[in-house]
Amino acid sequence: MFKFNKNELFSLWIINEPTIINFKCWDSWIRLGYQVNLYVDKPQNIPQKYHSQMNIKLVNSVFTDFEFNADRLLQSTDVWRFKYLLKHGGCWIDSDMYLFKRLPHDDIIISSEHTLKSGAFKSKGHLKPNIGVLRFPPNNVFVKAVVDCIELTTVADVNDSKNSTSKMLKYIKLMQSKKWNHYVDLVSEPHIYCPIPWPWAKELFWTKIDSKVVAADKQKYALDFSYKNDETIGVHLWENIAKQKQIKLKKDFDSVSDSFFGSLL
Repeated sequence: MFKFNKNELFSLWIINEPTIINFKCWDSWIRLGYQVNLYVDKPQNIPQKYHSQMNIKLVNSVFTDFEFNADRLLQSTDVWRFKYLLKHGGCWIDSDMYLFKRLPHDDIIISSEHTLKSGAFKSKGHLKPNIGVLRFPPNNVFVKAVVDCIELTTVADVNDSKNSTSKMLKYIKLMQSKKWNHYVDLVSEPHIYCPIPWPWAKELFWTKIDSKVVAADKQKYALDFSYKNDETIGVHLWENIAKQKQIKLKKDFDSVSDSFFGSLL
């Protein structure tokens, strides 16, 4: 059994090669003094410097019988992280989560994101739990319920195989159920870990942010937010959405000093 050590973070990187976004996020964790356990399938894809700065471990050392579905990679990683949390406990962190400061010492941490107040994705609540940062002790009863729920493959799951968030939606629905809704009280406010909503993923990497465009988008989604405030611990950089929006992540962003991402470099 792994010891529940609050100075440890764990994450996962498989199949694809990491990008400069991942490097900068990993650097931020290391700089804050965390012991990082990064589980990988191809250690050769991880730059050599990280082999001395983090614990690079083979992913099959955790669950020898777990198989990742390359066609449904995000769903597979969602299942893996909750199974890991159930067995070992600890703190999961997405590899596109940049930390400005250390996490609180709470036994349970659940990050969240803003909800949109208009448009196709509008929601009544002001936040939505997500899985960017998750800390739980081992054998937590709610995590066990999540694993039991998301491991089931239903006909709807097969029909919805292209929905990369299908497992996360089950997790959210379970948390909002009568039996488990007391966990909602433990969810962090969006500005703590995800101050920037996902529709603005591309704008994070703009060389020059057009204030009129941003203002128009805020009005479109009936949402207001700041890129960072004094309570912000980290920022989710929405790497997968940025890729969908055709951001060239292999570009050298070191020269992009006037973008939000450039300010982190």
